[in-house]
Amino acid sequence: MKTKILIATVLISFLYSCSVNNSSDVVVPAPDLVGTWNLTSVTMDNAVLSVTSPVITTLTGEGFGKNLNASMTFTENPNNVVIDGNFVFQLTYKDANSQESTEDLLLDNLFFNDTFGFLSSSWTLNDNILTLNEGGEQLNINVISYIGNVITIETDVNKAITVDNVTSTVTGKALLTIEKQ
Repeated sequence: MKTKILIATVLISFLYSCSVNNSSDVVVPAPDLVGTWNLTSVTMDNAVLSVTSPVITTLTGEGFGKNLNASMTFTENPNNVVIDGNFVFQLTYKDANSQESTEDLLLDNLFFNDTFGFLSSSWTLNDNILTLNEGGEQLNINVISYIGNVITIETDVNKAITVDNVTSTVTGKALLTIEKQ
């Protein structure tokens, strides 16, 4: 049970984190973003899950995507982005006793729809900050590299959520690379 809550918490936080470190001076022109982008890499390092209720627990971990078959399609007027496809997120974590465990979780359209209630959102782009908005949630993403048809994005994860009456906070950093078709 704790493992499923950890995975759900990390992934929800990974996708809808609260802050972004705007340290990049990369500028992506909004028209360049329009089109379909394939996910080519996803990692999360130094993730810390602090469970505060009902039992205080701290887990640390890292993860990466494999079997990547996912894309994001950006349209203009209106500015919408649609998530499609799937990938496996492999999460390796240590519990309070430093016992290591590894879990694979398939992330697909059903996961996104069941978790967030939608598969698309509106988007805005301000220099190197891409913002996704839907259902009262906002995700700010720092574009750290834009070379040709490849964009690398990063977001700081720092989000408190409650899953199955378990309250927890996840902190860490997520890094994704997408390539335009």
